[in-house]
Amino acid sequence: MDEEKVILVDSHDRPLGLMPKMEAHRRGLLHRAFSVFVFNSKGQLLLQQRAAGKYHSPGLWTNTVCSHQRNGETSVDAGRRRLREEMGFTTGLREIFSFVYRAEFDNGLTEHEFDHVLIGRYDGSPEPDPSEVGGYQWVYLSDLLDDLRQNPGNYTAWFRIIFEKSFEKLLNEAGRMFAGQALVFDPHFEAKPWAGNRLAEVLHKPVPGPHIGESWEVSAVPDKETRVASGFFKGFDLGRLWQWLEKDYWAHWKTGRKDFPLLVKYIDAGQKLSVQVHPGDGMARRLHGSYGKNEAWRIIDAAPDAVLYLGFKKGTTREDYEKALHEGRLEELLRRVPVAPGDTFYIPAGTVHAIGAGILLAEVQQSSDITYRIYDWNRTGLDGKPRPLHTEQAREAIRWDARPGKITGGALKTPYFEWEEISLENTGVFKLGAPEIWMNIGNEAILINRQLIKAGQTALLWPEEHKVSAQQNASRILRISLPEKTASE
Repeated sequence: MDEEKVILVDSHDRPLGLMPKMEAHRRGLLHRAFSVFVFNSKGQLLLQQRAAGKYHSPGLWTNTVCSHQRNGETSVDAGRRRLREEMGFTTGLREIFSFVYRAEFDNGLTEHEFDHVLIGRYDGSPEPDPSEVGGYQWVYLSDLLDDLRQNPGNYTAWFRIIFEKSFEKLLNEAGRMFAGQALVFDPHFEAKPWAGNRLAEVLHKPVPGPHIGESWEVSAVPDKETRVASGFFKGFDLGRLWQWLEKDYWAHWKTGRKDFPLLVKYIDAGQKLSVQVHPGDGMARRLHGSYGKNEAWRIIDAAPDAVLYLGFKKGTTREDYEKALHEGRLEELLRRVPVAPGDTFYIPAGTVHAIGAGILLAEVQQSSDITYRIYDWNRTGLDGKPRPLHTEQAREAIRWDARPGKITGGALKTPYFEWEEISLENTGVFKLGAPEIWMNIGNEAILINRQLIKAGQTALLWPEEHKVSAQQNASRILRISLPEKTASE
């Protein structure tokens, strides 16, 4: 049998003629090639280990298959052929990008290829040809990235180059196959001295220990990012996805924004939180290089006598505040607002406030971790020491006339975010033109494109058509979105 020939090309992938494969590799001439990446429905990539008898890179791990087009053969046809020859199956493929690389090997051969990268999807069991393939495995991209950093010598040269130079292209293009997957994150838990036990008892959160007062559901706050729990993006934190994924994933969310704009959490107040205030965008940008902190609360559970502290009583002056703060009787000046499950409140930046004891709530806010603590009820932190106060910053941030009240109805519109509360009883199709965050604040699980979202869980949905249904009984959902243009742009 004649030796297989490769297609020689110029730097624009224009054919220059044919040459026997080994001669082209000995001379290091640029020729056409392809690399196939096949994913399963879980979002895992199929890797193969090259057989020990391969003429170069034996025993190394690489993408699903790679080889060379034959004369007159398209890259897609060549990829399907090689899938069948090496891995024992075939599937639909599409080309997503191409690149040129050169790699020299110890045996004197050189790979100098104009490589066409193809992707596809397959859920069966490969039946590899042992003369071509020494083994295979399915891996998540996040785990693969970690291993590539730690053990680069275990992988082929072209595979390393794709991940070093074109990883974001691969992530964006392959990720579009999984746009119907809701992103559910592993929560980031915060220990607090005022924590209750409702995160575990009411929301069934897997709290890692005692004193857990906050469950951050969707966060890109540095060092407190939430990571995707399952699916194609499993293991990647939200901050990296915000940087890596292109604007069409985020629709108008990303326009003009350097950082992910929202933080979504649950707060479980077994005791009163500190009396505090948050800065607006201008002050936060100037002092912290951050968004300000305008926030909203939806009460999930509350003791019969539970209250919020929202602003000062009417007529309170700065002098009254300074005197009461000095004398330790600031509580006398605060408005007490009784609450019940289902109540909604919007807390603009500059509002002096505290969450009272016995309240479990969902909080939506700008992506900011800036709090100016004014008064902490003379208690100590978890380390046994008083927590620091920020009275000087608070003086600048306070809006003396801020006295927010309960918002009626299931919809909330603010300059920074919006939500609509819906009761999901049957199956419906939701066509989203922009991302939304869905908090399942009811008592029943729901299905989003057949993906289970339990009560108390939160999902980020891509701009896509989603089939959503209640699993058993109706559940309450907070659909959180951004206005077309927000005040922080």
